[in-house]
Amino acid sequence: MVKLTTGVSAAALVLVLTGCAGMSGEAGGPPSSSGTATTAAGVPDRQAVLDALGAPPASGPPDPARLAELRQEATDQRWAQVTQQFPDAVRPEVALVHEIEGGDLDPLTACLREAGLPVVDDVGRGEDGSTSQGYSFEMPDGGPLREQAELASYRCDVMYPGPVTETLTVEQAAWLFDYLTMFQLPCLEALGAPSTEPGMTREEFASTWPHQGWYPSAGSESSRGLTDAEVDRVDKACPAPDSNTFG
Repeated sequence: MVKLTTGVSAAALVLVLTGCAGMSGEAGGPPSSSGTATTAAGVPDRQAVLDALGAPPASGPPDPARLAELRQEATDQRWAQVTQQFPDAVRPEVALVHEIEGGDLDPLTACLREAGLPVVDDVGRGEDGSTSQGYSFEMPDGGPLREQAELASYRCDVMYPGPVTETLTVEQAAWLFDYLTMFQLPCLEALGAPSTEPGMTREEFASTWPHQGWYPSAGSESSRGLTDAEVDRVDKACPAPDSNTFG
């Protein structure tokens, strides 16, 4: 018997750029980092950097057109998973019924069961004690999902998807770049975990986010000599922006 597990995490944050139109001049210039206080170890004072940056640009109402684009992208990615297994599969036309909120998978699993799929409810528990609802397929013949079952799974996933992610504006992506280059990157370097330089301008970072191909990390290739405990210490000393930074 083969058990194929999937699920929805109780909390996740994915930041996506709304668009790059009007980049020139809209994001403003980067603040000056001259005179920013550092510790004896050379680590920038995080609060001083935040004060220099000013309040993060607030999120406005979601752009319905952009959210529709993100939903279509997610649907296309789900279909690509089908064609990886069944290249000749014919894509069915499926309409969204409603998005699943708060990790409630009941509408999705009900749809899967109605399609005849052998669904088993699962509950995952993270190391921090958090829980997430999930489900798995237990195929009685021990094999993978056959094409008709995979198509039924695709239909249900499109009818009852998770919500598309909130987005970053150009101004927010530019603010993020300033935070990363004024605080996090020099902080990593000061603590012996040098990350790669951005290799791009502030404007290029904001206009291509989240496909800019760079983000500082204590676990980057340049710092693989660090132990797990050292990486954990550096990550805590040089944190990325809080998940609620942009509201």
